[in-house]
Order: sequence, then structure tokens, then C-alpha cells
Amino acid sequence: DPLFRSPRREKREKEWRSQNGDMIPNHLKGLRFERNGELNEDFDKEAFLGVEKVDSNGIENFRGLKKLKSIFFQADEDKDSFISQAELKDWIHQKINEYFQLAHDGNPASFRKFDPNHDGKLTWEEYVRQLRPPRGVSQSTFVRVASWFHPYPGRVTGAGSPPSIVPDRDFTNGEHDASQLLSRDKSQWEKADLNNDTFLAEDEFLSFQHPEQSKETLHGFVDDLLQSTDQNQDGLLTLQEYIGLDEAKDYLTDEARQFAKEREEEFRELIDTNSDGVVDKDELEYYMDPRSEQYAYNEALHLLSVADEDQDKQLSWDEVKRHFDFFVGSPLVNVSKTFHEDL
Repeated sequence: DPLFRSPRREKREKEWRSQNGDMIPNHLKGLRFERNGELNEDFDKEAFLGVEKVDSNGIENFRGLKKLKSIFFQADEDKDSFISQAELKDWIHQKINEYFQLAHDGNPASFRKFDPNHDGKLTWEEYVRQLRPPRGVSQSTFVRVASWFHPYPGRVTGAGSPPSIVPDRDFTNGEHDASQLLSRDKSQWEKADLNNDTFLAEDEFLSFQHPEQSKETLHGFVDDLLQSTDQNQDGLLTLQEYIGLDEAKDYLTDEARQFAKEREEEFRELIDTNSDGVVDKDELEYYMDPRSEQYAYNEALHLLSVADEDQDKQLSWDEVKRHFDFFVGSPLVNVSKTFHEDL
């Protein structure tokens, strides 16, 4: 789209690719929850860091800590050495939209890379040929497994052999590793191919690579989420359904009870906007749409609830530093399936 091209933006993209390769950045997972309701463990750090890359080998890693400190003082707009709740919300909103813009700008070039004959129709076979197999998996094994996970079994698209059937046997290690990647891509492909013509056009490819950008994806995500958590299937989510825990059970741990308390506060204060005791699809979509300022506000509250040790509604550098792993490390919120299987 020429409206989104400029020498400055092209220079920024060139600099990004020189550091990260030809592919556009891995998409922001975009939602706090996965489709089945499990917590998305990476979103907090992605929302705070945006496109920044911080080495998370540990707090002793000077370069990682230095980069995090740089990000902290960028977010501190009034330069008072604290990040207020408003500054945190603005920073998160900025980083999310920055990520979305980079994805949009990089999509045409990425699509051309995967569509070598430039006919504007990306087939599953063309896509697979451009992928790098997981470590230790041969190209022939990868292509064979890709045929098992073809989004349109029985419908031959483009050049290549018709899709084959998944064998009725245990996978080899290589087949297993390849299947994990390709089964996910198959699912995303089917959702992105809105007209079900077996191909992905350029705009559909953006939704495939970055499903959080698509309103249709968000609608489908919420539908799936309601289906898995709305126990009576009335299209509404009650507090009990949202929490997913029976607080009367004696076996619940203190951590589970705290989890339930936090979920109740989230439900009442952030999601149920009209305070009628139930959440409908519109409220859930508004809460979970990462492009909205309300979403950034909700995420800012969540980050403060974890890192604001003195409860003064702002973050000091010392507080951020002490929560290094929360912002840039491995899993941030490890909610056991014992606590909550779906949401």
C-alpha cells in the first residue's frame, strides 16, 4: 500500500531486516489468552518491549539489563524516574501499534518471498517449500509431513502431489517435530482463507502471519473461547464460568484462591463494562482487542499488579529491575492446568 511507504519507514525496515533477517518479525501473539483459554505466557513482555529484543539469560547479563533500562526511561515521558500508570498504558499502546504497523508494512515483501511465481495466489505447497524445517528434520521428511497436514485434503492446489493421509502409526521424532509446526499452520491457514478457495491472497496472508490483525480472527477467537468456557452455552459468560474454580472445594491451594480472587476483580472491574453480572461477546471482544486503548489500560493494570511493590501506582527502575524475568524472561504467568483448564 503506497500510503504506508516512506523513505524513513523503508530505512527502518531495512535496519530491522539487517539485524533479524529477511522475514518480518514474529507476530505479537496479541491476546492474553490462547484460543482454549490458557494464559498466553509471553504477552506481558511483548506488550512492554514491543519490537525491542532483550537478552534474558539472567539479571547478571549486563547487556540485557542495560537494554531494559533504556526501555524504562523511554517509557518515562515526564522524566521523573517513574513510569506512571498512564505512561505505562501509552507505552504499551504505542508498542502494540508499532508492531502492527511493521507487520502491515512488511507483508507485501514477505508475501512475494513465499509466492515465487508472483501470481498473487499462495498455495500450501509454495508456502511449505519456503519454510525451514525444525532442527534435525530433513527437507524430505518436512515435505512429507506437510502433505499430511494439507488444509484441503483431496483438493490439489498448484504443483505437487495430492495430499496424503496421516499414517496410522507412531510418528518418528522428526515427523513429530514437523507436525507440531505444520498442524498449527494448517489451523491458521484455514481461518485466514476467508473465501475458502484454497489459496491465500496478500491480505489473507497478513491474517495468516498475524492473526491478531484480523477482526474476523478476533470474532472467531471469541467464539471458540465462549464455546470452551460457556458451560450452559447461552452466549454469556458468568463470573463462575470465567473463574473456572469452585472456591468451596477444600483442596484448593492458596495460590488457586488468589488466582480466583484476581479473576473476579478482572471480571468485575475490566470486562463486565455494564456491570450486569455477565459478559457478552461484544464485551469480550472489546476487552481482548489489542488495538484498543482500553486493552492497553487493562494490561498496564496487570503489569502494575505484579511489579508495583509499594502500591503507589507507578513503577520505579528498581521495581522493574527486580522483576527482570517478568518483563523479558521466560514464562511470565505459569497458571497450572489444575487451577483452570480453559479460562
